[in-house]
Amino acid sequence: MARAFLSDRYNRIENLDVLLAALDGIRASGAAGQAARVVGGDLSERRMYLRVTSPEVQVLAPKLLENYRSPFDGRRGADLPVISGGFIISNSETGCGAFFVAPWLQFEVCRNGLVVKQNQLRRAHLGAQLTDEDGVIEASPETQRKNLELITAKTTDAVRSFLDVDYVTRIVRELEAEAGVEIRDPDTTIKLVGQKLRYSEEQQHDILNHFIRGGDPSAGGIMHAVTSVAQTLTDADSAFELESTAIGAMRLAAATA
Repeated sequence: MARAFLSDRYNRIENLDVLLAALDGIRASGAAGQAARVVGGDLSERRMYLRVTSPEVQVLAPKLLENYRSPFDGRRGADLPVISGGFIISNSETGCGAFFVAPWLQFEVCRNGLVVKQNQLRRAHLGAQLTDEDGVIEASPETQRKNLELITAKTTDAVRSFLDVDYVTRIVRELEAEAGVEIRDPDTTIKLVGQKLRYSEEQQHDILNHFIRGGDPSAGGIMHAVTSVAQTLTDADSAFELESTAIGAMRLAAATA
C-alpha cells in the first residue's frame, strides 16, 4: 500500500515538521505564546489543518460587530465584540497543494474563523526539487536538512508575527473600513458574489439564510455569513475553502452593493 506516488520535483514537507515549527513560533512569541491554544484540527485525505489562537492577542471590534448576532444561539456582537488573533497551518504530504501558514482570526461571539490570505506564508511543494535538471547532482542529507530548516524557520517567524496585538489590531481596522457598506438587495448580491467565487447554489442559499439570521445588513454581514456557514460543513477541505473566501466575499459585496 502507498499513500501517494510523488515526483522527485515534489519537495516533501512532513506534517510533523510543520507542527514542530509552529510550536517553536508559539514559544518565540513570548507571553502570547504561553497562552496559545489549539481551537481546531483536521486531517483529511488531502490535507492537514491546525487552528491556533491566543487569549493574550485579543482586540475589541465594536464597529465590526455592533449589528451582528450569532446565527447559532442569538448572542449579540455588541455584547461580546472580541476578536482573538491566531494562525492556521495547512499542509499536504500527498501532492494536494502547497504548505502555508496564514493569520486566522476568531470571533468570540459565534466562534467563526477568518483566514487573512493576504499575509500568508506559502511554500510550494512542486518545482522545488533540490537536484539539477539532469538528476546528476543529488541533494545530500545535509542540504535537505538545511532546506527544511529554512522552511521551519520562516514558519516560526510567521507564527511569532501573527501572534501580535498590534498586527491583529491593524487587520481588524482594515476590515472595519471596508465592512460597513449597506447591502440593500442581499439575494442579488449573494448571487453575484457566488458567481465570482464559484459558490454552489446550496452554498448561496445557506449564506443568504445565515446573513438574514445574523442581522447585519452590511458587507461585513456577508463575511460573517460565509464564515458561519463554513462552520456547519463536515468536510474539512470544503470548510476551509469556503472560510478562506470570506474577506473576498465582503469586498465583492461592497463593490456590487
